[in-house]
Amino acid sequence: ITTLVDSHEMYREALRQRMEDDWDLLTLKEFDPGEGYRSYTSNEPMTYFAKMTASLAAGTLKIRIPVEKARLEKRERESGKERFFIGILKANDERLLGLGEPVLLDSLAAFINLRGWYCGRAMLVKDPLTGETYADITPWDPLHVSWGVGPRGLRWICHKTKKTPAEIADEYGPSHQRSAVSGQPGLTADGFPADGYYSNQFLDDSVGLDVYDWYDETNNIVVIGSEYVKPPTPHTILGRVPAFFGTVGPLPLIRSRTLIAKHNLIHQGESIFAANRRLYEKVNLVMSTMLQLVALSRDHPFVITSIDGTKTIADNPWLEGSQTPLAEGDKIELLPLLEMSRDTGAFMGLISAEVQRGALPYSVYGQLAFQLSGYAVNLLKQAADSPILPRKRAIENAYLQITNLISDQFATRAYPGVQLQGRDTNRDWFDEEFTPDMIVGLPSAEITLVVATPQDEMQKLQMAKLASEGPWPLLPMRVIWDEILNYQDTDSIADAIKEQVAERMLPTAALMVLMQALEKQGRPELAMLYAGELIKLGILNPNPVSGAGMNGQAGGGGGGLSPEALPAPMQGAPTPQPTPQQGPNVPPGSSRPGAQAGG
Repeated sequence: ITTLVDSHEMYREALRQRMEDDWDLLTLKEFDPGEGYRSYTSNEPMTYFAKMTASLAAGTLKIRIPVEKARLEKRERESGKERFFIGILKANDERLLGLGEPVLLDSLAAFINLRGWYCGRAMLVKDPLTGETYADITPWDPLHVSWGVGPRGLRWICHKTKKTPAEIADEYGPSHQRSAVSGQPGLTADGFPADGYYSNQFLDDSVGLDVYDWYDETNNIVVIGSEYVKPPTPHTILGRVPAFFGTVGPLPLIRSRTLIAKHNLIHQGESIFAANRRLYEKVNLVMSTMLQLVALSRDHPFVITSIDGTKTIADNPWLEGSQTPLAEGDKIELLPLLEMSRDTGAFMGLISAEVQRGALPYSVYGQLAFQLSGYAVNLLKQAADSPILPRKRAIENAYLQITNLISDQFATRAYPGVQLQGRDTNRDWFDEEFTPDMIVGLPSAEITLVVATPQDEMQKLQMAKLASEGPWPLLPMRVIWDEILNYQDTDSIADAIKEQVAERMLPTAALMVLMQALEKQGRPELAMLYAGELIKLGILNPNPVSGAGMNGQAGGGGGGLSPEALPAPMQGAPTPQPTPQQGPNVPPGSSRPGAQAGG
């Protein structure tokens, strides 16, 4: 394993060097204009990378299973598989955040922009402590990955990184830490090498050890030094490597007649800096020259003339308040300043224009010299789509490989059900358990990364409205929801719309809904008015049986208005008459209390 991977790294050395040079551009490695000259380094590569990565990472990932139009049961299973993928990816993002890493979409966007390649592992794993199943979808830096491709795809892939002995101890245990640094395969019971070669100096955390994480069509193996840290362990994907892998852009591998074989990989899977690598150097050179001339105008060069030619001064004579003693015959003369060529401005304009054509127009950053028309804005948007589109497709291809790998592993039934939660594409929350039988026999997912603006969403809504208008709509609503608006569970949307229509279709249904809403809002006095109308229409029972509410639904308490709270007519009883008084108000012969005399 180690020999094969090391030889493959030598074969890819030109590609690896290209990736390292792109890293220097991203991190704004200081431009070297030559000894004695001031250096200027443009921030264009970093801002371009940040803008491209943010545009991709801010996109919305749409996961759709091709919908079976005829069978409702099949459509429900397909919606369930979509929720399975959404839950798996959400749980994996939480796992990555717990490791201090960005979420999967952010990492893929960064690697694809910087390296021009994407790769990583995608496996289902059982937690050794709890026995629960979780997804391990980990992106790798393509700089440190070697691979071998056969007629059916990947035959093997290896992620080689340097880790300190402390990191090895955390991940694989102290015994592997000691044996790996000693280079001795034999260990005693306490974990030390059997021959006593072990020494504390090898546990220095400043020492990096090569860790080979190898995957082939059958096993996963981890090697450090001359030892198996993880022995050959079979994985559940039969005859497939549990890893995703690919390049950016439409250019296939081009084999030159003149270049040696290892140079053929240089231009496959290019980064976002491909068109401007040499232009950035020229921009830095011109700007460094201008910076040098500005510095000379601040610290003006001068000549001191003296009798013997040895006269010097200690301080800068151009500083405010400085005094320079001169003997008779001594003098200070300014040297003429160098000037930029008159064509410098035009030259920088040409370079800037080419940088924009190779990257993003400056209008994307909000830099507008004047107001633009709608037509001009659309042209600039198309210019921004050119570098984004191939990287958008690369992310979609990566997720397609990931979902296929996870689905195929889960379908082997080697893992029990998994509890997942999240929000589907309709923004509805779900929390349910998924079993292998729920996804077996369903088609692969269709992955779309929507890098959209608010104008794009409005255009979709307008298209949907036009397609559904008229007595003979252009498309059925299920197709409009699925294909134009990219909604997930179209059956649930149809049921929700029918429920809404049912509430408004019949006046009695509208009265019932309004009465229930008033009850929930704590307005029983208004709810009584609607309840009375429903009783008159025979919808509500004025004398419900015990345990039933006024809305006719069984259940104890809170099911509707209490019948005692309604007036008698609303309960179906006649209006009670006042009971007449029995006998006189005062004894016979008594005067009426409060009566006036002589009255």
